[in-house]
Amino acid sequence: MRDILLSIPDMITVHDRNESIVFSNWKGDDLYWENLGGERHGSRCYGCYFRGEKQCDACQIAEVFDTGVQKSIELYNPEIRAFRSITVFPVHNAAGEVVMVAEYVRDVTATRRMERELRVAKEAAEAADKAKSEFLASMSHEIRTPMNGVLGMLDLALDTRLDDEQRDYLEAAQNSAESLLALINDILDFSKIEAGMVELDSQAFRLRKRLSTLHTMFVHRAEEKGLAFGFRIGEEVPDGLVGDPMRLRQVLVNLLDNAIKFTEQGRVYLDVQLDAAQGALPAEGEPILLRFSVTDSGPGILESHREHIFERFVQADGSLSRRHRGTGLGLAICKRLATLMGGDITVESAPGSGSTFTFTASFERASFDGAADDRKLARQPQKPVTPARILVAEDHPMNLMFIEKLLAKQGYEVHTVTDGTEVLPALQRERFDLVLMDIAMPVMDGIEATRSVRQAGNMITDKNVPIIAMTAHAMKGDREQFLAAGMDDYIGKPINSDNLCNMLLKHLQRARRAAECASASSPA
Repeated sequence: MRDILLSIPDMITVHDRNESIVFSNWKGDDLYWENLGGERHGSRCYGCYFRGEKQCDACQIAEVFDTGVQKSIELYNPEIRAFRSITVFPVHNAAGEVVMVAEYVRDVTATRRMERELRVAKEAAEAADKAKSEFLASMSHEIRTPMNGVLGMLDLALDTRLDDEQRDYLEAAQNSAESLLALINDILDFSKIEAGMVELDSQAFRLRKRLSTLHTMFVHRAEEKGLAFGFRIGEEVPDGLVGDPMRLRQVLVNLLDNAIKFTEQGRVYLDVQLDAAQGALPAEGEPILLRFSVTDSGPGILESHREHIFERFVQADGSLSRRHRGTGLGLAICKRLATLMGGDITVESAPGSGSTFTFTASFERASFDGAADDRKLARQPQKPVTPARILVAEDHPMNLMFIEKLLAKQGYEVHTVTDGTEVLPALQRERFDLVLMDIAMPVMDGIEATRSVRQAGNMITDKNVPIIAMTAHAMKGDREQFLAAGMDDYIGKPINSDNLCNMLLKHLQRARRAAECASASSPA
């Protein structure tokens, strides 16, 4: 036992009731940490006194003898910048009495130095992550703003009289712009997910209606390639669900798009079932785990590629001669979204035998009682029932031209300003039914301009006029910030014409109903 104790690299000293040392494995001289005089064994010095002091304020031996409870302290020597961890613990006899106390000393200088380096590295990483988030927010705005102008003007141009050659050129430009936007969205979306900046929505939706829209979206592409294409939904799968339909759609769109893109002949199918681990349909209020499987008869994937296909920037075909380009982020995004939705994603495939991508997601059941979903699929924009005057605040010339022409074609009377400082004076001079407010403007941004409107008096326009944000920002917390400033809604850039027109109509009708109710309730 003595040989073993003497071989321990750390230092151990055992004391009796008189605080005399009965054993110590300390070796050599330690002028900075232990007592300088007397023999180690049998002396009252137990070897941990700081810088040779006979009595140590941090001495734990007497207390451990009295309480029988282990104690730990840590001492620092500034002369040699060293740390020592000291653990003092009781030694009991067969009767359970504390007859000795052992002191275990370990040099933890390297550990503390590593902890400090890790702390510094962590702080640097957090600062870099913050800078990355700010950079992404800036890039989101700087890239999406001109893309809004490009796509918007192409959309307006395609709505004019064109000959076949002109239409072909513009449609090719529109397709290229939409492809560029898809790549931008992938990069920004993955960065947000990686940084933990994506939160799932929770809303009731009809699964079969959402899938019907996806079927319509892809069936023509499949028919053009001569592929058999279909969806199958198990009878036991409930139609009403609570979850994030947009993220569900994002995963399915990516998987279906890949399946059709890489399949030259044969079939592409989507199968939706209760997950096998779920068993029977759970009771009301319990989560439901659904399994979505996209099967194709494409070229398949090598086993060596399957192991890494869900990693970022990885593609099954990485050669320069590959037929289909992309960021290599689509499946990585799907993997992370599936995890966020309480499931996972896997692939079964072999070269020449096609592939089956299966992902699971957890939902809750929803009951619509025969009523339609509040968040219906976007319909074709309707013409305004009555004329409305809209103030547009936008500093980007091309975006301003697009919005102005789009709204004018819808029958709205449009007035424009190019800075947030011009919004309040315009509302004080004239009456407007709605304000479209860009967020990033010079001198005064859209958020500050909205606050000034909500707090102002002496306006011809009602201070509760609907204000809709137009923003290229797409980061976590932006929506809450806009609403907290007093905005009623927001639409992201690049702006979809149909979505914008439907949003305008919704808020104009709501404002008019509120005005009618207020008029009816006021005394004559």
